[in-house]
Amino acid sequence: MKCNIKALSWSEEKTFADKQSKLIEKSEMKLMEIGYTLVSRNTYWIVYDLAGHREVFESPEDLYKYSYRKRYNHAALKTPTFVVK
Repeated sequence: MKCNIKALSWSEEKTFADKQSKLIEKSEMKLMEIGYTLVSRNTYWIVYDLAGHREVFESPEDLYKYSYRKRYNHAALKTPTFVVK
């Protein structure tokens, strides 16, 4: 859900900015764990994967969703296989 930031009070705007910065920090940690590179710009974020492909995100929510999905898929690939004798 998009929010019109111009209609927010100062305290609501501060809370909104804090929430977005936390999402960006969490995304950066998740992407660093799997070896992806995150490049921050003023209004957007660029993510480079291990093969060099690029993804561009304009909202912190989309960036977090992408990093969560990639981290989850990466963890699913590394699940150990147990052999019972």
